[in-house]
Amino acid sequence: MNYHLFRWIPIIILSVVTTGLAQAEEHRHQNHMQHESHSQHQVSNVQHEHIHHVHKSGGWMLEYRLMRMEMDNMLTGSNRVAASDVAKMGSLYKNSSGGDYMMAPTDMSMNMHMLMGMHAQSDHLSWMVMLNYLDNKMGMINRMGAQSTMTASGLGDVEIGAMYKLYDKDSAQFLLNLGLSIPTGSINQQNSQGILPYTMQLGSGTYDLKPSFTYRDNQNQWSWGVQASYTFRTAKNSQKYSLGNRLEGQSWIKFSPIKGSSVTTRLTYSDWQSISGSSKDITMMQRNMSPTFDALNSGGKRLDASVGISHMFAGGHMLGVAYGIPVYQNLDGLQMRAKQMVSLSWQYMH
Repeated sequence: MNYHLFRWIPIIILSVVTTGLAQAEEHRHQNHMQHESHSQHQVSNVQHEHIHHVHKSGGWMLEYRLMRMEMDNMLTGSNRVAASDVAKMGSLYKNSSGGDYMMAPTDMSMNMHMLMGMHAQSDHLSWMVMLNYLDNKMGMINRMGAQSTMTASGLGDVEIGAMYKLYDKDSAQFLLNLGLSIPTGSINQQNSQGILPYTMQLGSGTYDLKPSFTYRDNQNQWSWGVQASYTFRTAKNSQKYSLGNRLEGQSWIKFSPIKGSSVTTRLTYSDWQSISGSSKDITMMQRNMSPTFDALNSGGKRLDASVGISHMFAGGHMLGVAYGIPVYQNLDGLQMRAKQMVSLSWQYMH
């Protein structure tokens, strides 16, 4: 774990030096009509696509965001694998006992409804709280060709955070964010066959530390920025496992052709570790039945590209939409392949 973190320190430092400015700039430009504004949070994980920012003292912001991620079939490494090739007799892909899987996932959709509030205590310090509601659906196929569906929905983990402006000069900003994820999302989702697999659970089950650095800058109609963030799992959860630590870096360029409107292109790179331990309620039969129940099938790397448009309306309202696709995926074991991501957002700033 330490090696994984330390080998990324140079990249984190570089991103740190870039993200804050980029955010600061985006901030000013989008809120040109009122006060400094902000950017957005990465659609790639349907679970983090927010570039943190601070407002003028006394200012506040409310945001609703709907993020949807769709997946289909599977990957082993970067090689695509059909679900029907996994769930069959004589398959090349073996379970932990050396036998054939009886089932495999065919597709999955993950919808996240996010509500975030932010308040500026001063020109340099802002506080944030974020609530999530998740709606997950996964299709399965067995070796006889019969298909089934499992679902899970409910509140996810709550995140709180403090954002501090370390540097603010001319058109550039450098920001530090310290976040804490509180395990309010269920890790005990079940159906009639027993507990659901890891990807269907609604939370991490652990208190997670989420530091990030942002640098951003702008020149007339153009702005750019970078952000580095890390998610650190502090312990194993009540199911006796912990999700892998996660490193994320993103960069963006924004162009504003007319006042109040902007087009943003973004690259987001994610590197996450495998699950540590295994769920105490997942049986050996389940682990042998489907790769989704085996903690060995977790961890990986992904690079996403996205484009988004947004417009600021009178009165402090802003609407935005973004669409992204993975351009590179390298997954450990057998995991579902990310297909596409969509994000819709509404913000109100005062």
